[in-house]
Amino acid sequence: MIERMGVIVASVLALVACGKVSEKASEKAAEKMIESQIAKEGGQAKVDLSSGGMKVTTTDASGKTTHLEMGNAKVSEADIGLSFYPGTQPRDGEATKVSSSEGSMFTVVLHSEDAPDKVAGFYRDKLKAQSEGKQFTESSGDGSHMLMLADDKSKQVTQVMVGKGGEGKGSDIQIVASRSTK
Repeated sequence: MIERMGVIVASVLALVACGKVSEKASEKAAEKMIESQIAKEGGQAKVDLSSGGMKVTTTDASGKTTHLEMGNAKVSEADIGLSFYPGTQPRDGEATKVSSSEGSMFTVVLHSEDAPDKVAGFYRDKLKAQSEGKQFTESSGDGSHMLMLADDKSKQVTQVMVGKGGEGKGSDIQIVASRSTK
């Protein structure tokens, strides 16, 4: 399933880079191309590129369904199980949702004018407050921080990466949360 999603994402990104997705005919052609590729692998897909992002629903040969939203996905604090850094909102076009019967994954990118050390301290406190009975890890270097909270029992992982913002201004924050249903 992950490999198939990789094919979908690579195909769409290639078309976006060419500037063709914004044209309706190219949108439909891209949708059909992706659906056809998945059909060759024994699955079915419904692809929608019309909303400025990408929505894909696939069903593999065994009947497992996966939903992917990329580009204009709405990811909330409740989805990731963690507060956004004060004053931040998800960046447009930089959130992803994937869900299947096996679990879900959410990715969101935020930006703050505050320094990476301050932002990392906020997330360190939040993750440590949730860490009883779970594994908390942190690494840092070169002005960036990676914090992770893993719960082997519930198969949930939350990762927060904080680094210097573009042009060295503030902080860019990426949060990835995965939740297994098994």
